[in-house]
Amino acid sequence: MKIYIPTRGRPFDQVTLSFFPEELKKQVVLVIDKDEEDKYKFYHDDQAKMVVPEDCIGIGPKRKYIVDNTDDPHIVMLDDDLRFYIRKSPTDWHLRYLEKEEYPAMFGLLEEWMKQGYAHCGISAREGNNRVEDLSVENTRYMRVLAYNLDAFPDKIEWGRTKIMEDFDMSLQLLKSGKPCKVSYYYAQGQKSSNAKGGCSEWRTIDVHNEGAQLLADLHPTCVKVVEKQTKTAWNGLPRKDVIVGWKKAYKEGVENAGS
Repeated sequence: MKIYIPTRGRPFDQVTLSFFPEELKKQVVLVIDKDEEDKYKFYHDDQAKMVVPEDCIGIGPKRKYIVDNTDDPHIVMLDDDLRFYIRKSPTDWHLRYLEKEEYPAMFGLLEEWMKQGYAHCGISAREGNNRVEDLSVENTRYMRVLAYNLDAFPDKIEWGRTKIMEDFDMSLQLLKSGKPCKVSYYYAQGQKSSNAKGGCSEWRTIDVHNEGAQLLADLHPTCVKVVEKQTKTAWNGLPRKDVIVGWKKAYKEGVENAGS
């Protein structure tokens, strides 16, 4: 299994990678832009890298480039600014930081699910993790950690249709193709900060965000509803569009369409 970390503007601030044990780093490939190749080579000379073409702009096209050029059917894509957590016990939903020696078991769980035939899997977001008692849930939201079993992908999958929420679009396409997902709630992940310098913050304005939310709803009108949400941190507290997604409804549609 390969672990890909698309990254932009953060050669000296690789939060996700910095917590990996050395042995697991051997599975990691940094996905970088051509114009930043020298910077990433300077700070991460020993780390494997995939340099995308100059016309491969935005996270959606980069994800497609990874899929088209990987040599492993089981892949995980990670945001570059993540911390990981684990429940204190299977019966205690309180979270603690994941220790370095615990990372292989977490990624091993994702790989095991892919070997079982799941086309896509994920790790719960830290926010909202405590609302779910189960250690894993099928056909629900996942983001920032995207595990894909490419051998189980349907033929008709379109990458990069949305500039943002492209992970939601991919998940919905797979669910509507009758491909269930599985998400771990025993583990959790969270960002260092929202809209931090580097990454998507170079081009992700509130207008881009709002257009992306509306486009996601237009692409999946039976499963996605746009609502207005007040922000507290990003974009000076301006209201923005958000989405309510019927994940299980999307999978139900996929099963029904497959049987018709």
